[in-house]
Amino acid sequence: MVSIVIVSHSPDLAKGVHALAAQMTQGKVKIAVAAGVDDPENPIGTDAVAVMMAIEEVYSPQGVLVLVDMGSAILSTDMALELISSEQAANVHVCAAPLIEGTMSASVAAAAGMPLDEVINEAHSALLAKYQLLDQSAKLPGGIQANYQPDPVDSENEIEFEWQVKNPHGIHARPASAIVGAISPFDAQVWLSCHDTRVSAKSINSIALLGVKQGDSLTCIASGEEAQQALQAFALLAESHFNESIDERSDEVAVEASHQVHHVAEEDGRLSAIGASEGIAIAPIWHYRITMPEARERDYLDYEQEWQLFDQACDIARRDLAELANQTATAGSKSESEIFTAHSQMLADPELGNQIKQMLKDAVNVDSAWLQVIEQTAQAYKDSPSEYMQARANDVYDVGRRVMGLLIGETEPQIVLTEPVILVATDLSPSDTAQLDPNMVQGIILEQGGSTSHSAILARALGIPAVVGLNDIMSRSQEGDVAIINGSSGGVWLAPMAQQLETAQQELEQLHRQREQDQALAMEKAKTQDGKLVDVFANLASVEDAEQALACGAEGVGLVRSEFLFMDSEKAPSEQSQYEFYSRIAGVFGEKPVIIRTLDIGGDKPLAYLQQGAEENPFLGCRGLRLCLQNVDIFKLQLNALLRARAEHPNLQVMFPMVSTPDELRQAKSLLESCYQVLQHDGVPAAIPDIGIMIEVPAAVANAKQLAKEVSFFSIGTNDLTQYVMAADRGNDAVSYLVSAAQPAVLRMIEMAAQAAHDAGITIGICGEMAGDPKLTATLIGLGIDELSMSPIRIAGVKQAMRTTQSKHAALKAKEILNAETLEQVLAML
Repeated sequence: MVSIVIVSHSPDLAKGVHALAAQMTQGKVKIAVAAGVDDPENPIGTDAVAVMMAIEEVYSPQGVLVLVDMGSAILSTDMALELISSEQAANVHVCAAPLIEGTMSASVAAAAGMPLDEVINEAHSALLAKYQLLDQSAKLPGGIQANYQPDPVDSENEIEFEWQVKNPHGIHARPASAIVGAISPFDAQVWLSCHDTRVSAKSINSIALLGVKQGDSLTCIASGEEAQQALQAFALLAESHFNESIDERSDEVAVEASHQVHHVAEEDGRLSAIGASEGIAIAPIWHYRITMPEARERDYLDYEQEWQLFDQACDIARRDLAELANQTATAGSKSESEIFTAHSQMLADPELGNQIKQMLKDAVNVDSAWLQVIEQTAQAYKDSPSEYMQARANDVYDVGRRVMGLLIGETEPQIVLTEPVILVATDLSPSDTAQLDPNMVQGIILEQGGSTSHSAILARALGIPAVVGLNDIMSRSQEGDVAIINGSSGGVWLAPMAQQLETAQQELEQLHRQREQDQALAMEKAKTQDGKLVDVFANLASVEDAEQALACGAEGVGLVRSEFLFMDSEKAPSEQSQYEFYSRIAGVFGEKPVIIRTLDIGGDKPLAYLQQGAEENPFLGCRGLRLCLQNVDIFKLQLNALLRARAEHPNLQVMFPMVSTPDELRQAKSLLESCYQVLQHDGVPAAIPDIGIMIEVPAAVANAKQLAKEVSFFSIGTNDLTQYVMAADRGNDAVSYLVSAAQPAVLRMIEMAAQAAHDAGITIGICGEMAGDPKLTATLIGLGIDELSMSPIRIAGVKQAMRTTQSKHAALKAKEILNAETLEQVLAML
């Protein structure tokens, strides 16, 4: 097999290229790096001896291809060839191909077992692929050609296999690499055909030039002695989606990401959009337009006065956002309330403040400065290639509009309606969405946004049916006309016929009857049909939330998010204020259990007054219990408050977040015991509560047997557990197809944790969003979950799902689901 040597002036660049190539080939190819010089103060350069050693490290009689970046890299390589034996030098080729693209293509070709001349051609062709993708008329100098539009050798004996590509991002580099690797070992001529173009299936560059997207039909054509085997290998690879995990719902995700949804399909008057919040709405259309307040034309004061105006406006905005965060904490899920926490963090961004300061120094008044900074920041988000990041531009405008209103003295516009409507807008800010009255706003249609936009998330929290991504809906719709929307399917009917109205009305009435039936029984404990009791608790963040949760039928509290108490203050809340807060919430529920999670800060939730330090990857850094154990003074205040509150409220329990090892759990318990002893010594009433932990990381599942010996209960945070098990950021649209708690790997983790808990004689609950999904209720019961904790609005539906479940049947079904290999199979079973 041909080996690769990377010669570069920059060690960091070479290491990065090496890492990419190794990932593309799963380490099948020997690759060595010769980069930089041994001079800590001036490391940029090349060294002939280092190049010689790299060649000798990976030398292969089949050949060594050396890729270089520029200038002295070529001279150093020439000198290195003089230092090795002439026999070895004869098998070493120095390639003029571009370093990064050439290394990628050459590595894939080498991994496929191609001879040196073909590997060299692939390296050179890499640049042609880029030229032609950017400009179809572009040609490379020197007569270099990609293996493009090949002539069939044995067209009469060709066999074919056709496949509709389901990969969300089409056939990009990794699937192309997998194809080359799968078919190259066979003695056959193999081509791929798409868009009336045929290319060699053994050339990653030629495959890239096809531009295969999701939904395209890709045909593999083979001839030769081992054509059948090559075709079978391709078919097997295609059926595994070219080694990528594909969610059945990824069709929708990909359409959304590529803006294809804006090409609206019409059938029987139906307009197709993205379903963002389930439910049906029938009501007259009302247009809502968001405007950014204009900056005042006024004289510049002086730097200090202008900055004071800005500082005061930001302080008020942060307080308003903290109140919004609290208000929405239980109207939806954890992520919904944290939308406004994220807005506060935007305001706290020091770079934003620095930009304002610089403009104020240039004698620009703060109104104009703020408007310019917001426009520039929002545009940077809009220009991002990521659909998820583009959606964040709306958040920037929301923050900008809020502060601008405060600067010029305009109050936030209120949405006041006198009759029920379907709200139609270009987009909605999170602040606007949060103030909507579901009794008046029956449905939402937006031109922009996606299912991951914050407006969509909040609409789901409020229970308002919504569709998004419907191009030109503002100009296509007429105010006052009755419309129908289906938030589940994404269907919109602007001029429904009588039969369509009648059908939609019947479906809507059926939904209302079901919800009324569910709500009527919400206050009763839920049992399965064969008598199994599963507690249904609420997640909350304030005393007001606690009262609402109780009214919704909560049988206890599975999660009190104490971090909101810390986020609402410019300094750490006192022990006394915490004690009063915990006592009030526990008091609302009387004898019903109340589980308070200790401070869960870090990752996406920093505190201004807590020195956390910059982290390259905060989600894998110092957060949750780890951070508390490093900030013992603040942690002790909370533990003291909890111990004091427990003395008056025996229903109060404590839960530690982000636990990975028994050792850190024992540290936390030891600190709790120490606080208790000090309070006892000082004559302060205190009592040690039952202790539990969050199961949020794979290590906690692996250590579950040991951890169970230390606590009274487990509670699984499925949001974080999913993220960590699947190694997929919840906020990254590129890997959104992996982020589902119904992934087989996540379900197996839940089952393992439940088994460990029951073996130790302790209970296990779920407090992530998964707990509030009625479609998953039976599965969770079957997996052995004892308690489900959710947003109060979801309690009635989950209880009703529980009443229709046979626990024994659910256990059998859960075993079947645990044997599933793909998310698609799990969803089909559900």
